[in-house]
Amino acid sequence: MKKRYLSVFATAMILSVSTAVHAKQLTLGHAMSLDNAAHKGMVIFAEKVKEKSGGDLTIKIFPNAQLGSERDQAEQVVTGAINMAKINGSLAESFEPTFTVIAIPYLFNDPEHMRKFIRSDVAEELLQSSKGKGFLGLTFYDSGSRSFYAAKPIKTPADLNGMKVRVPESPTMMEMINLLGAKATPMPFTEIYTGLQQGVIDAAENNVSSLVEMRHTEVAKFYSMDQHTISPDLIIISEATWNDLSDEERAILKEAAFESMEEEIKIWDEIESANVGKAKELGVTFVEVDKAKFKEKVKPMLDEAASDPKLGYYVEKIQAME
Repeated sequence: MKKRYLSVFATAMILSVSTAVHAKQLTLGHAMSLDNAAHKGMVIFAEKVKEKSGGDLTIKIFPNAQLGSERDQAEQVVTGAINMAKINGSLAESFEPTFTVIAIPYLFNDPEHMRKFIRSDVAEELLQSSKGKGFLGLTFYDSGSRSFYAAKPIKTPADLNGMKVRVPESPTMMEMINLLGAKATPMPFTEIYTGLQQGVIDAAENNVSSLVEMRHTEVAKFYSMDQHTISPDLIIISEATWNDLSDEERAILKEAAFESMEEEIKIWDEIESANVGKAKELGVTFVEVDKAKFKEKVKPMLDEAASDPKLGYYVEKIQAME
């Protein structure tokens, strides 16, 4: 709790300084390292905003959870304490249930299917679905596919029985883990290393870049490639901030965000490929699995979403993009 108060205090101090220096400087926080593709994409986003606005609108990025955990930052965006944040796509459902759809396991067939979606008008509808909830989505970012990693290989759902698996604070992710027979354990992204090291959790699930960049390779030597979700991240902006911007400034942010998404996708492919090589060099074994067994266990989630009046619309649209 003390850490949370310090985070909010630090945020307030940062914002007061920013306001004094430049009335149109926006804050953008995230929990990733400087090596992450999303961070590099956000740097491009900031550069494009500055260029398109002639320097009248700028973005200051705070990486490495400087402004708190992903959930802390999302809450601060909703309340208007900070302007923007990059968060895990599945976390967004805690603030707007419609975002549940992108966290459904095996909704997307492969990365290209997901990319077709995030470039579509349907994606823009989803980004705007949180209107009135304190935030709006600016753009999606590619974050690859998520698979399990642990100190032992996980080849079938049976191997997960009884294991404590870290998940983001997402009801959908928790349901998925429980259906697979494990015990879902919500935990901030920045605490995974110590959680695995100290046995608080037995496994985690994420993309290869997170495994490498956060040094999880030191405490998890098996990466089991079930690819249960291909869920994009997103950049969110406070509605209070959005409402204070001019139409021209809003257009600049949206255009720069979309262009940075395309650049981030290219960077993602380069970095993810390199990180697979690094993981192998660090002694990580990549485990091939029978995805059909995993899909069967979690299929009720997709069926339920498809029958939901609100989520079903997105499920149908996304599946039609195959």
